[in-house]
Amino acid sequence: MNFKNIYMKKVLIIGYGDIGRRLALMCPQHEFIGVSRSIPQQQDNVEFIQLDWIKDSIHNLPKEQISTVVLIFKPTSPDVSGYQTGFLEASHKIIDFLNHNIIFEKLIIVSSTRVYGLGNGRNITESVMPAPDDDQGQIILDFENFVLSESKVEPLILRPSGLYDEQKHWMKSYVEAFDGKKYPLRFNEANMFSRDSLALIMTNYISNQESTKISGPLICSEKAQRYSEIFFHICPECSFEDFFISSTAIGKSFDSQKLLDSGLMG
Repeated sequence: MNFKNIYMKKVLIIGYGDIGRRLALMCPQHEFIGVSRSIPQQQDNVEFIQLDWIKDSIHNLPKEQISTVVLIFKPTSPDVSGYQTGFLEASHKIIDFLNHNIIFEKLIIVSSTRVYGLGNGRNITESVMPAPDDDQGQIILDFENFVLSESKVEPLILRPSGLYDEQKHWMKSYVEAFDGKKYPLRFNEANMFSRDSLALIMTNYISNQESTKISGPLICSEKAQRYSEIFFHICPECSFEDFFISSTAIGKSFDSQKLLDSGLMG
């Protein structure tokens, strides 16, 4: 098979949502198949399939040549059961289908820095062994390991920290809906990564034929920043202390040098 000929044609996103929409907008030259459990916003270069891949049969998914498959799974609920269903059960079902029905060259899966737990040190790199400190983090790590061991195509594992929208930051939303109760922050810093940056990484990985040489997980995180500094940038007219209870606790932080060296940030 000549992947060069199909390379610019089809990208399959299972878990199409906000990140998938951004990815498709960044790649108007590609054709996308977006599989979503809900009805997404229509987009010119996306063929939508509404399907609950957890509850329903997935044998109606297209069986065709795909250049890249992107898995963006989410928990069905915030408890352990929701993570078990949304990540592990979904991956067992989807990977089995992909292995037997689709020929593809690349696979991207979205994980999380949650696999490192809360107290795993400062300037964490990919060389640090994941050490989840809750069941949800362990399930995400189990999801990674299952795909690594069972997929016929080695995945690019992306581990973003807290994803944010530059236009709709959660702190600004909290201020706009403020009911008089201050929000207690667990740590004094936040580890964040923009949704556009995550989509950009995927764009470059999909579009560059040499990107298959990139191996191992990639931590996707900006430099840790104090919540008070973040707040000042997004709500300069407001006082941080009026809405949030600050913390003196110092949590983990990340070093994304491997991501920068990969060239996937453009």
